[in-house]
Amino acid sequence: MSSWDRTRSIPWSRALPVAPASPSAEREDVDLNRERVFRDLAREATKEKDDPEKSRTSADSSTSSSSDGESSSSNGFRSDSGITKQSQEQISTINKLELNFLGYVGRPYQFSDLLRNTAFGATIGSITGMCFGFMDSLRSAQTSTLLKNASNSAKGKFIFQGTYRSGMFFGGFFGAFHTVKYGVRVLVDPGDVGEIGLGSVVGLGAVFAKREWRASLPYAVMLVGMDTFHVFMRDS
Repeated sequence: MSSWDRTRSIPWSRALPVAPASPSAEREDVDLNRERVFRDLAREATKEKDDPEKSRTSADSSTSSSSDGESSSSNGFRSDSGITKQSQEQISTINKLELNFLGYVGRPYQFSDLLRNTAFGATIGSITGMCFGFMDSLRSAQTSTLLKNASNSAKGKFIFQGTYRSGMFFGGFFGAFHTVKYGVRVLVDPGDVGEIGLGSVVGLGAVFAKREWRASLPYAVMLVGMDTFHVFMRDS
């Protein structure tokens, strides 16, 4: 039995009027209250009739959205399968790398990378070489018997010449070292150890080959050691 039927079966004729809260207030009319209750129940009954229709429409919309989602997912799967096919084709083309004239697979050559490596080596080498030259020239000016009796301007000129000459020498050495490293990377790509090894053989061998440069060999070894330490600390 619905709430509407239960309300219609209530004996409203036997309902007692509710006493007012204060003596001056009027008594409530039972008929008016009954009509008010009937109207509220009728409104609720119409809402109950409308709710199943709304639930049906919402269910239909959910089913249509689910079907649209399935179709979109199937289309997405197709597009994903197409993307995977394209990526596989790209990977297969990448794997088919051509060997260079030495028979190795190196890295692509770029002039900007070569210029950057050479400039980096020349800059660091020149700064470090200037420090080495300044310290050596200053020590020579203090210990040399000829320069002890020389004027301060002559000593300053000697220190300045030793500083910029050492900077130019070590700038050229370290720039050539990094250039050789980049060339080895492009041609063979043996890794950091191979690059540093071959660059050291070429650079330090050139310094050792000339008798006038052998005095700078310890500083050159120090530069190569600093570069090796920097590379392995960067990788770790």
